[in-house]
Amino acid sequence: MSMARSQLRNIIESGRSIALDCYAIGKTIDDNDPVGKLFKTDVMNKTVIFKRFEGTGPASEGPPTIDTTIYFPYDFEDVYEGGESIGFGDKGFQKSLAFKISNGAATKEMMTRIAEDLRIVHMLASLHSLDPFIFKSKADQLGVSDAIHESYFAISQEEWEAIREPIREKISRLVTKAVSGGESTKSAAQEQQVEEFLMKIWQATDIEGIEPFIKAMQIEPDRAPEVFFAWKAVCYYQVRFAAITSDLKAYFQWVGDNGLCYPSDFPNLTPDEERRIKGLRDKLRDKMRMGYVEANTVLKEYEESYNKFVHDDRPQAFMEFLQNSDASYLSLASSVSNAAHGINLWKWYVDHFGASMPKQQFMELFDGLTHLYDVKHVGEVKSWDTESAA
Repeated sequence: MSMARSQLRNIIESGRSIALDCYAIGKTIDDNDPVGKLFKTDVMNKTVIFKRFEGTGPASEGPPTIDTTIYFPYDFEDVYEGGESIGFGDKGFQKSLAFKISNGAATKEMMTRIAEDLRIVHMLASLHSLDPFIFKSKADQLGVSDAIHESYFAISQEEWEAIREPIREKISRLVTKAVSGGESTKSAAQEQQVEEFLMKIWQATDIEGIEPFIKAMQIEPDRAPEVFFAWKAVCYYQVRFAAITSDLKAYFQWVGDNGLCYPSDFPNLTPDEERRIKGLRDKLRDKMRMGYVEANTVLKEYEESYNKFVHDDRPQAFMEFLQNSDASYLSLASSVSNAAHGINLWKWYVDHFGASMPKQQFMELFDGLTHLYDVKHVGEVKSWDTESAA
């Protein structure tokens, strides 16, 4: 089933976690801006970048997979009218993307610009979600944040600091424990060492000067920067998950209510429509529940391992967590980003149409949520297909 106009709009406009509308952002940047737009080629600046979460839920085996999809609208002035997409995981991705960008005009200058754009695409593909904090952190890690306009990060300095402080505090307490052994007073040299370690872990670029910590944590030196980035990402999702807990409860209650999560004019539904909605609703609830349980499980394991190290002088569990921090980052990106995006979508419809909605508005919201959670009816193809959106 191709993605309908309303679903495409809902996915793009319901938050930055899984959709980066390069065209909408680029239009706000002046042509003479010293930093300029994200990409070097015009066509890439008119795309939408999506994150697709698949393989989650009760029937899945193994971790979720996250693909990066580049969507090329047919009509740049109305991105919801359909378009073509290329998935980062598709065979021949780079060749297909280069052909799409160049439109056959593969001049030397064009190929140079395509190569620069591919570096940005690879950076975006390396992220497990497009949350502004994660995007900016990765750009900082790679040393390219100054070359990306702040509009693409969509995060104010105040928001950045509000997220950064509890994460730094979390890391600082653990580093202090590792450096000073938990002594109540630290020497000036230890204070400086803690700050240096904290900055190295936060920046996640190299391990120069913190080799003893790397060794003590049994981290492979060449993996350390990505391990630290994943650790910071886990801390971010912990903060993010806590922030949406209240809304998440109301959102779950609505989806779990057979009366509200159903068209208010249900007597007009055909038997097939009734069966389809109820079948998809059960699957949606299962996936939402699994995502919530998964997020809580990962964060609980992290918190317990952290506390064992900081409070009980038992570092082994936390060392194991660091070894697998990227898997935790992947799991949380999927569950927390989907939840945040779903909340935004649900709140918009409830605010505009009320908690009980007639079929048209309900189906727009419901189809948006089933697309988001990759829930499909028997016989339907991938819900993320945007090839012929209508």
